Amino acid sequence: TAERTLTYGELWHRSGQVARWLCERGAGPDRLVAVGMEKGWEQAVAALGVVRAGAAYLPIDPAWPDERRFYLCAHGGVELALVQERLAGPLAWPAGVTAVAVDGAEMARQEAAPPPSSAGPSSLAYAIFTSGSTGFPKGVAIEHRSAANTILDVNRRFAVGPQDRVLALSSLSFDLSVWDLFGVLAVGGALVMPEPWAGRDPSRWVELMRSHGVTLWNSVPALLELLLEHSEGAGGAIPETLRLALLSGDWLPLDVASRLRRQVPAAQVVSLGGATEASIWSILHPVGEVAPEWKSIPYGKPMVNQTFHVLDARLQPRPEWVPGDLYIGGVGLARCYWGDAEKTAASFLVHPESGERLYRTGDLGRYLPGGDIEFLGRA
Repeated sequence: TAERTLTYGELWHRSGQVARWLCERGAGPDRLVAVGMEKGWEQAVAALGVVRAGAAYLPIDPAWPDERRFYLCAHGGVELALVQERLAGPLAWPAGVTAVAVDGAEMARQEAAPPPSSAGPSSLAYAIFTSGSTGFPKGVAIEHRSAANTILDVNRRFAVGPQDRVLALSSLSFDLSVWDLFGVLAVGGALVMPEPWAGRDPSRWVELMRSHGVTLWNSVPALLELLLEHSEGAGGAIPETLRLALLSGDWLPLDVASRLRRQVPAAQVVSLGGATEASIWSILHPVGEVAPEWKSIPYGKPMVNQTFHVLDARLQPRPEWVPGDLYIGGVGLARCYWGDAEKTAASFLVHPESGERLYRTGDLGRYLPGGDIEFLGRA
């Protein structure tokens, strides 16, 4: 971050202190620990500390209303919360929730030797609450093996390693941040975190990218467009250290890859898709030349150990070019919606013929010749 640098040794020590503090207060497998923080190095310490304690982290944006924070804590059975010292006073927590600042005096006195975790691949890693159409958020509960599968696929596919640095733009409550944190740290890379106020400031992004040699970009397309508009004006060129742009969460403009490559010719642009309910991403398409007749960038092909299906109302595959409902399968699927068996049963099903567990995305798509899927929007 702008105010400090954290080495791997410091990160391990501080996250060990957090894990020990949590374990001493009953944190463990399939228990949710709230992380109420704005963008900063403390987020990495907190998330890693929760995971080392064997628990699962529940991101809570400090900008959310108190009512939402209190609802998530009650619904998630939260008893422990991690905050930044500067937010310890302003951020209110329900009775029964013990909050501690990871950068505060109490944590500084804590031993950094957590007991061995009893969590395993099928234990929960995190729960992200998405805004439901009913107004009540749904808590998507993701297991370690599911998130790890996506992370390992992306890292292997694009040779992410210790030389890489990512500009970590996404909020902790948005699952793109899971790859920023655990994908890049898993291989010895570095996170470059903008200040909380710089979340929509492309001039600051360029400064950070240039001063820290950022190689990886991971965001919704609109943020890369903002960067391109800035750099195409008087804002200064995007640094040539950038080698890979991962774009997901919305439609990709047809010209976004060519605009980036005009400034950084070697940059690779990849369109990714999926759902929070399927561990960040489940399908991808490297964006090369865009054919003049294309109306959209293809959604792509399924990622490793994941499946994507275009089915009719009877759950039968649609022929090429015929629109159908999009379903995701494979190891990336969420365990459930936290504490909501009814919503889980409505969105997750077992295919009556194949026996495969599937997530109903609510989106439409169609198969293209060659095996790619085209995304057609919400059903």
